[in-house]
Amino acid sequence: MRLFFVCFAAFLLSGCGTEKSDVMFECVSPSGEKVATFYRVSTGDRPGDQTMKLNIRPVGKAFDADMYSFSFRHGYDGIVRWESESAMQIEYPQGSEITAQEQTVFGSSQTFNSADTIRMDYVERDSTHGHFLVEQRCFKVMGP
Repeated sequence: MRLFFVCFAAFLLSGCGTEKSDVMFECVSPSGEKVATFYRVSTGDRPGDQTMKLNIRPVGKAFDADMYSFSFRHGYDGIVRWESESAMQIEYPQGSEITAQEQTVFGSSQTFNSADTIRMDYVERDSTHGHFLVEQRCFKVMGP
């Protein structure tokens, strides 16, 4: 009987610590060639078990949650502004803990191309409990 309870407890705990990725929103670049995906990675149910991440990739390439250019914890929202094909601004909640931050992305999060750079600017912004009370989270400069 004791072995049964040990096995049952191991079964219940086997799901703990698994990672789950949820796409929050995607924002296509001004040319339509790249897409920025803002997503949440959860490893549990507590707020501290969540990390927000940004992936940039060529349109048509499969999303890879392990490849990212920016990430933070203790904030649950973001705003992406494509200023041009080679410049992007990311707004994130004030008080967030930055865990990864690239100043320049070469090609995309998933590719490397030294001739194709994206300058990244980061802006810490006031939020309501880590969330922005806005309807739109994706902005891009429109072409001429």
